[in-house]
Amino acid sequence: MKKVTKIEYSKKMEKNRRDFDKLWQKIVIDTNDFVKDNPDISVYSLVDIGHFIDDLSLSGAWICDRINGYNYDSKKGLTKKMRKILGFLIP
Repeated sequence: MKKVTKIEYSKKMEKNRRDFDKLWQKIVIDTNDFVKDNPDISVYSLVDIGHFIDDLSLSGAWICDRINGYNYDSKKGLTKKMRKILGFLIP
């Protein structure tokens, strides 16, 4: 198996960022349209959307932790902190 270099990884992630930017623009438009048409609805009544929002938040933390060598439950990692913020870790 070929070793992935820093340059190759950076190029792949830059392409992913551009692709995500296009998707993000669609998400912003869809969200703004929904809020405009449904001003009285909160995210708490949209369970499936709440999961999507949580996944977005956790994805960035996971990337940082994976690169820094932390497991998802590492006390030093961002993923565990994000899970706590999102209410997944109840003391």
